Amino acid sequence: MEENEIYAVVGEVMVLSARIEGSLESCIAACLRPSDPVASRPVLRRLNFSGLVAILHELTQGLFDRRDIELVEFRRWLGRLKRIRERRNDLVHEVLKVAHSREELGRWTSEIERMREECAVAPQWVQILLERVAATRSFDSACSSSGNQVMAPCHIP
Repeated sequence: MEENEIYAVVGEVMVLSARIEGSLESCIAACLRPSDPVASRPVLRRLNFSGLVAILHELTQGLFDRRDIELVEFRRWLGRLKRIRERRNDLVHEVLKVAHSREELGRWTSEIERMREECAVAPQWVQILLERVAATRSFDSACSSSGNQVMAPCHIP
């Protein structure tokens, strides 16, 4: 197998990994106050993959009821991204250590397709989060303008 083929696969996996992390950053940005979106970028770029996922778990906890189907699906998506990340790490370490057959390289091209599919879903999650944040802020605003003090985050069922 030619090294150029290996480099092409590894390169595509790394580009898609960066897109996945960018998708997580977009989801976090959707959950933050829109007053200064630029302020969050330096912080988000310094976080590793696990940190991004952990922040999303915490942010979404306050936006959804814990049994909300969208929250369940969102966390499943995060789980798929985590497994993709783990397989990506295996790929990079395996491919860079040993020469591989075309069959093994084919296995990684199917992984690339999975990565593309999950990247394609990200804008849908950003939109859902934006809508949920807007609804939560409207509800919080209505609670505070009616004189009701809200002791815990309001959850929209």
